[in-house]
Amino acid sequence: MNRSLSQLKKLLLLGESQNLELKARVSTSMCGRHVCAFLNSQGGYLLCGVDNDGQILGVDDAQRAAQKMETQLKTQIQPPVLFSVEVQEIDDRQVLVIEVPSGKDVPYAFRNDIYIRQGEGTVKASIDIIRDMVLRKQIEPERWERLFASELDEQQLSRTACHKLLSAPRIPLEVRQSDQGLLHQLQLLSLAKYGRLTNAADVLLAQDPSRRHPQARVRAVCYSSKTSDEYPDLQHFAGPMTEVIEQLSAFIMRNTPVKARFSQSRNQREDLPLYPEMAIREGVVNAFAHRDYSSFSGGIKVEISPARLQIWNSGSLPEGVDANKLQQGHISVLRNPDIAHALYLQGYMEKLGRGSVLIRQACQDIGLAPPVWHSEGNSGVTLTFFTPEVTPEVTPEVAPEVTPEVEKLIVLVNGDIKRSELQHQLKLTDAEHFRKRYLSPALEQGVIAMTIPEKPTSSNQRYRLTNLGKAVRKRLDEQ
Repeated sequence: MNRSLSQLKKLLLLGESQNLELKARVSTSMCGRHVCAFLNSQGGYLLCGVDNDGQILGVDDAQRAAQKMETQLKTQIQPPVLFSVEVQEIDDRQVLVIEVPSGKDVPYAFRNDIYIRQGEGTVKASIDIIRDMVLRKQIEPERWERLFASELDEQQLSRTACHKLLSAPRIPLEVRQSDQGLLHQLQLLSLAKYGRLTNAADVLLAQDPSRRHPQARVRAVCYSSKTSDEYPDLQHFAGPMTEVIEQLSAFIMRNTPVKARFSQSRNQREDLPLYPEMAIREGVVNAFAHRDYSSFSGGIKVEISPARLQIWNSGSLPEGVDANKLQQGHISVLRNPDIAHALYLQGYMEKLGRGSVLIRQACQDIGLAPPVWHSEGNSGVTLTFFTPEVTPEVTPEVAPEVTPEVEKLIVLVNGDIKRSELQHQLKLTDAEHFRKRYLSPALEQGVIAMTIPEKPTSSNQRYRLTNLGKAVRKRLDEQ
């Protein structure tokens, strides 16, 4: 069972909330309202094929239903936005999982109506709330990617990059069939406005965006030993974003040693890269999609040594997201939604908010230690992959901050323990209070885990501390 599936089952255990909506059947009319509400609020998950009690009903012909749902929602929700519609199998039944980020361009409307989350439900936004959304949007500074690109015109765009974007299979029909010229097509994709190109268009499509934005350059270096300053391979990349992504990925794989592994499917040994190619590509794409482009001193840097591979990007993690949440997988908070949307249309981003989960799973599948994300303030975000002989440790310093209630819970978890035993030891009589204030936050932060995650409501269910939970307890013991 992969990590994303265990997360879904954890969500079902927690029940409907501000960030989770369950629907027994698939209905664009109903689902569109909830997606719109999540966009206008803090993001969330919508699961179709699950009733309000968490009972898995399933969806017939789920793949076709998912494709139809995604197409309809993306034409009926304005302004354009990136979210994912996936099919997941739970208890031998297929359900639709719609993962929605917190929108950057509120207010969003579904069929010309604006919705918000109110408690555990979705309601139409009042005139006062809509007015407040619009005022906040006017007051907040415009995102860097939406600013006009200085000294950039159509002649400086890469024809190859433009063709690649506009011919991508996911490009909306309205864009593909437009006969009003390139600038109008890019405007439909939020890469131009008022007849001028934006910074997003510059870094995505310009022949050399580094002439105007030196922070668009990418540096990659391969060191010959763990401690040496000698580097047999050093390169700088600049150009249209997808072209640089391909070049940087090729650089990493070229400097990644191979290791013989036994393939069960082919019943033979194969020479495969030390790091999984899919995980590397996902890490590279995430660095481009989520980095901070606003500072001239920013950038992306890759360092390869015999001990590890590090991918660094400038900026900080989005508000409300820390390194621990990133490692567990979370609802994606997009720093650059226009850039991310263009990457999605071209197939570079597949599953919204699942990049970290996919990276960890790919490493786990070949026996590598889990990669680690690290961020301190505005010093940048670093993703580190480790070679087999290097095993990262979770220390008290990087353990997550938890509430006093979760601290009490962590202290009581020794070995595998039942929910009723925990509630009894805490001297709590209200089961719902225990679930909302103690158990749910601990599961969400990844400090405890279910022993039978595939059956969250099993009578044999127990809970145990994770490595993060042990690190928190160690920190508490040292205080």
